[in-house]
Amino acid sequence: MAIALSGLAAGALPGRDPFAQWPLIRELRAFPLIGIAAGYVGLTLLCGAWLRLRGSLEQHTPGDLIRTFLCWAAPLALVPPMFSQDVYSYLAQGAMVHEGIDAYKFGPSALGGRLAEDVPAIWQNTPAPYGPLFLRAAAAVVNLTGSHVVLGVWAFRLIALAGVALVVICLPGIATRFGVPPQRALWFGALNPLLMLHLIAGMHNDALMVGLMTAGIYAAVRRHPAIGAVLISAAALIKAPAALALITVLMLNPKAWARIGLAAGAALAGLQLASGLGLGWIGAMRTPTTVRNGLSVSTDVGMLLTVMGWPEPMQILRTVAAAAGFALAGWALLRAPNPVAGLGLALSSILLLGPVVHPWYLLWAFVPMAAGLQRVPQAAVWGSAGLALFLLPTGAPGTPGAVVAAVIGSVAGLLYLRLRPPVAELLDRTTLMTGAPATVTP
Repeated sequence: MAIALSGLAAGALPGRDPFAQWPLIRELRAFPLIGIAAGYVGLTLLCGAWLRLRGSLEQHTPGDLIRTFLCWAAPLALVPPMFSQDVYSYLAQGAMVHEGIDAYKFGPSALGGRLAEDVPAIWQNTPAPYGPLFLRAAAAVVNLTGSHVVLGVWAFRLIALAGVALVVICLPGIATRFGVPPQRALWFGALNPLLMLHLIAGMHNDALMVGLMTAGIYAAVRRHPAIGAVLISAAALIKAPAALALITVLMLNPKAWARIGLAAGAALAGLQLASGLGLGWIGAMRTPTTVRNGLSVSTDVGMLLTVMGWPEPMQILRTVAAAAGFALAGWALLRAPNPVAGLGLALSSILLLGPVVHPWYLLWAFVPMAAGLQRVPQAAVWGSAGLALFLLPTGAPGTPGAVVAAVIGSVAGLLYLRLRPPVAELLDRTTLMTGAPATVTP
């Protein structure tokens, strides 16, 4: 709830906000720094609750975890966009397709008008890096909602929620196939703070990509490899990295390689041709590399060497690191305990050594890791909690005041977690004092 209130006060709001003068919302938006501080209290408490839940997973059923997921997710599904302004780019790109403008050649500035003005300046002249299936979906949204930004945002929120629902539904079945407790798969894959913040509150199209990829793996696990190949091909036409999961489908069903190949080829070719958008998206996949946010190792080292006076080291380092990432990915696919774990580790290698990393990108890897690994790496757990605090609710670079507010909120949340013991410890204290079993009211 604290995070949701922060979204109302200081989320990634459109330039022309129709709710700005509503009672209560007007008062909240008059004090955005207080909203940011409150949001960081909530972020810290969310991460603390998630980490504490890990120690009692064996005491809960998958249904318990899903109910917890719904309680955490519901407030975040009802607020404006948070932590990213990408949804405004989706709307503008959908409008470009709707108007017959090639979104793989031109940026939203070529569209102009109401939907383009909310796109951040850095993306105004960059082509869309997404596959044709997503751009057609974005065009369908604009066809329904027109230039009404709020309705368009809600439509993309529903699309994101559909992808998240596929993750929640399919994860337990995949995990059971590989002997992973479904509770732990849901804990790390679905209740992960990164998913809550960036796929639900931030409504990134990665939600649909990861959801279709997870559904495809589930179909392959249930011995429907052709259906799995079609679903994963659709995911790849939203964002290309999902195509790596086709190798997982082949490894899960090695005797069905012909059916898998035919199904994947037909789906990729059919959906591409049906979109009518051409192959420009392949070259446009370079677009995200224009952002340097400090999470890519190769980019950080390249920037450091540039400052030290080395001539043009960035491209060389990025190329070498990317090649190393793909080599590690191949090793992971061959050496992992099962194909789903291998997919998660392979995508982790590609991401961590890639030229650009955003916090929500890690979910490409974390969701299959949740279902395939018997033990989740500590680095992935603490990385999820740490990166949950990386971006401000506004989705924009932080001003000094906003950073100070975030630090104050984080410290307040940590103090609360430090002073308030976990529920299990409270139960033990109550039992010792009364001599009777304790009960907890939610």
